[in-house]
Amino acid sequence: MKFFVSVFLLFISSIVTGQTNENQLVVRSFVKEDTVLLRWAPLSAEIMINGLKNGYKIERIDGVGSFENNTSLQTFFVKPFNETELDFQNSLDKNVSDLVNIVNELATSSTLSPTAKSMSYAVLMMAAGTNKEIAKMLGIYFEDIGTKKTNYTYRISVQNKVESSGEFSINAAVISKNLSFTVLNGSARTKLKQAYLSWEAKSLQEGYSAYWIERSTDSINFEKRNNLPYLFLKSSDEPNKINCDFVDTGVTEGITYYYRITGINHFAEIGKSSNIVKVYVPISLYGECRIDSVAAVGLNRKLTGHFVPGNSSITPQNKLPENKLFEGRFLLFRSDSLLVGYQLLSQQINTTNTFEFSANVLLESGDRYYYKVAALSVDNDTVYSFPYYFFTLDQIPPQTPIGLVGVVNDSGVVALTWNLNDEKDIRGYRVYRSNSLKEEFTEVTKFFCVDGVFYDTISLNNLSSKIYYRISAVDFNYNNSKKTEPILLLKPDTIPPVPIIFTDYTLVPEGVSLKWVNSSSEDVLENRLYRKNDGRIEQVFLWKDTTSNYIDTGCVVGKHYEFYVTTSDISQNKITSTDLGINYETGVRESVSSITQSVNRAEKNILLSWKLPSEEIYSIQIYRAKNDEPFRLISTLRNEGVESYTDSDLSMNNIYKYKIKVVYKSGVSSTLSEEIKVIY
Repeated sequence: MKFFVSVFLLFISSIVTGQTNENQLVVRSFVKEDTVLLRWAPLSAEIMINGLKNGYKIERIDGVGSFENNTSLQTFFVKPFNETELDFQNSLDKNVSDLVNIVNELATSSTLSPTAKSMSYAVLMMAAGTNKEIAKMLGIYFEDIGTKKTNYTYRISVQNKVESSGEFSINAAVISKNLSFTVLNGSARTKLKQAYLSWEAKSLQEGYSAYWIERSTDSINFEKRNNLPYLFLKSSDEPNKINCDFVDTGVTEGITYYYRITGINHFAEIGKSSNIVKVYVPISLYGECRIDSVAAVGLNRKLTGHFVPGNSSITPQNKLPENKLFEGRFLLFRSDSLLVGYQLLSQQINTTNTFEFSANVLLESGDRYYYKVAALSVDNDTVYSFPYYFFTLDQIPPQTPIGLVGVVNDSGVVALTWNLNDEKDIRGYRVYRSNSLKEEFTEVTKFFCVDGVFYDTISLNNLSSKIYYRISAVDFNYNNSKKTEPILLLKPDTIPPVPIIFTDYTLVPEGVSLKWVNSSSEDVLENRLYRKNDGRIEQVFLWKDTTSNYIDTGCVVGKHYEFYVTTSDISQNKITSTDLGINYETGVRESVSSITQSVNRAEKNILLSWKLPSEEIYSIQIYRAKNDEPFRLISTLRNEGVESYTDSDLSMNNIYKYKIKVVYKSGVSSTLSEEIKVIY
């Protein structure tokens, strides 16, 4: 019931001619040469029942103005419903007779439920749109005959009731025309044996309430295909529906049909017709296409099969005899996948129900394909065979992959990439790894790699800075290609080099002589020797070769020193050796320096002067030799800070030689100073 009421409300919206929502009767008009056709619709079942019981009053005045005291006012009456007065009842078919019973029940019964009233109301209003006699029976149709070409104002109301259409004007000088039809489209549905028609009906709602569908086999003589007018219906679930469609199931394969649609306007009169469309119903192909065998002959694959007419799933009258010759073509398709990707290889016009095809392949072995054969009828209906899988044993390994490259990041993740092989039967790739070219490569792939990219994880916390990789390709028959040449990848170096080891040291007069064993790491960049004393650190030596000894001449006797070496590699990793502590003590100290002499013959003496060392001095010893005599101690000076000595014990015409020795408070003595020679 809800569906019918929704449909009727759509119908009501299509016939409103400008009345306000306050009007309880909506009216549509159609102007002919000397007649104005009026048709109206009550907006509820109760109003329609009032009209059936009381009839309607139509009032008309010339022009526009007030109906009160208007001398041009004419009044017409539509009588209440009276079944006995229906002059067309004897000619009504059963469907219309049923409607008469419904109208009679509405007009006379007072016990109908609201639901029954609403359902009857919707059915009657839709029927009135396609049948003028039904509209007259409902009292909602009137023909104002004898009108002139002038303006009129009308008013329609239920007799003795307040329901009214309100006033509306009609220009009787303008003849009404039916809407031009939209384009009709038609097509055939193969296998279903149907002709499908469609047209845009939404824009036609204002002019047409229903349609006649007509068919012809010669495009001249048309017959109706529908017994009842065809309505454009849409429910509340189809608010955007715009097309009307019709399916003709009474068609025969191999026949061409012509269709046209004729509109029925809201006054149940025939309107304009659509264009004529031509629909050919193809002859469907019934039977089975079978591939019997596929054989490998060199680079060719020979396929044979046959077509079996008829099908047990169709009705006996449509079966074809088994010896019926198939008319059409056979087409060969091939794909490397079961469900998709089939490509047409060749086709042939049949002379029998058997076929034989030859398909080329690239290799004598190793091909794997799915084949299908289609039987295509003269009407382009198609029957496909089931896919036929055929392969040959592949004993030819793939080509060696190319383009293998890789990189190792700081986290130890290795990214390898390479070019995919051109062969179509590649199952995947295997990846191998080794720490040295002298070791065997081991496989690191647990599953075949299929996309040309592989990630591996390696440890960086070892002394090996190199890693090697190789790959091989594997086909569907598990043939392995040759491995690629190894590629070398350098690990990001996070391991510092091995530190040097001090092996010996010697205290020599020149300084401290150091010996060591250099780092065994291969990537050492440089070594730096440092000396530390009293919180002061100095770099004393740098070497980048295999030097393994050095004499540090910058040491001061009596001081304590610590030596260490920093070793750096090419990745700027650095390590420091163990400190070597040394007390630089030779048992000999520095003597005085800058010794000068002067002779004073008048005073008969020789003056010696010098500069003292920085350490605390206990005494200064003066040694002298006369001519070729040996040196002997002649004086010990214990005065602090003394820097001169006067020798007065002299004889003329002699050569005097002097040396000076320093005794330090630490108990250590210096060596004798350089010889000072004086001719006196």
